[in-house]
Amino acid sequence: MASSASFAACEQEIVAACAQHELAHAQKIDYRRCIPFIIDDTRYFVKFGDTLSFASEAATQKELSKAARSDQDAPRVPAIHHIFAHEHLTYAVMEFVETAEVPMEALVQKVAAAVLWLRRQPAPPGVALGPLGGGRAWHRIFKDSCAPLPFTSSAALERFLNKAISSIRRRQPSIADISIADEPLVLTQSDMDPSNFGVDTAGRPVIFDFGQIGWLPESLANHSLLGTSPFASGVSAGVLGDGLRSVVESSNVKSLGAVRVFLGTTFSHDLGPFDSFCSFRMLTRHAHRPGLQCESEDVGFE
Repeated sequence: MASSASFAACEQEIVAACAQHELAHAQKIDYRRCIPFIIDDTRYFVKFGDTLSFASEAATQKELSKAARSDQDAPRVPAIHHIFAHEHLTYAVMEFVETAEVPMEALVQKVAAAVLWLRRQPAPPGVALGPLGGGRAWHRIFKDSCAPLPFTSSAALERFLNKAISSIRRRQPSIADISIADEPLVLTQSDMDPSNFGVDTAGRPVIFDFGQIGWLPESLANHSLLGTSPFASGVSAGVLGDGLRSVVESSNVKSLGAVRVFLGTTFSHDLGPFDSFCSFRMLTRHAHRPGLQCESEDVGFE
C-alpha cells in the first residue's frame, strides 16, 4: 500500500483525473463518479462527490471497513486509505477489489449474508437516523428515495409518516398507523440493486456502494427488501427466513407501502417544511451541474 505521503502527493493528479472523467462521461445515463487510479504501482479506486452528501457516505464506509476487518464472518468492505476535499468535492481513495462472475442464485445467497452482517452492526452513539457523520436518511418510501427532513429520532419519523397516513385515511379508512418509535435501528442498504454488491475472487461477498446505507427503524429495513426486484425478493428470503410471511403481512409494511405511493405523488406542506435538499442531492450524486445552487435549511421534526 502507498504511504500517506504518496496519497497526499497525488491529490492534484486525482482531482484532475476525476475532472476529466466527469467532463467526458457526465451526460451518460449510467455515469458514476468513480475511477481507477494507480499510485506507486498499486491500483486503487477513487470515488468522489459533493461534500454535502458524500462525506457522510465515506465516513460510513470507513468505519464499516474497520469493523469488517476484525470479523471473519463479515463481507468485504473496501478499505478507504485516504480522504481529502477540494473545493466543493470530497474524494476517497480506496482499495481496488477484483470480483468474480457468479450465477445470480449464488450472488443472492452471498448478499443475504452481507445484509445480515449489516443488520448486526449497532448504531454508534450520536446516530439518530441515517448515515454516520450526519445527513438525511435514504429509503424508497421517500420521494427520490431521500428523506425530506433531517429527522432527529425514530419517533419524529413516525409522526411524519403518520401525518401522511392521516391523509391517506380519507380514501382508505382502514389503514393502520405506523408504529416504529420503539423499534431497534438497523443498518440498511436502501438501494438493493445487484450492482451495489459483488463477490471477490476468494468467494467473499463485497459491499460497494454506501450512498444509501444508514441506520433505520427495523420496519423500514424490512420494507427495503420487499417487492423492489426479483433480486431483492431473493435476498429477503435469505435474510428473513421463516419470518418473511409475517413481515409481508405486518401492518407497518402495508402502511409504509401506501405512504411510499403518497409521498411519491404528493407535495404537502402539512407534512412539514420541505426544502430543496433532496432534489439537489439526487442531481449531484453522480454529476456536478455548474451553477446549481442548494439553499436548504435543516429543519426537522423533533
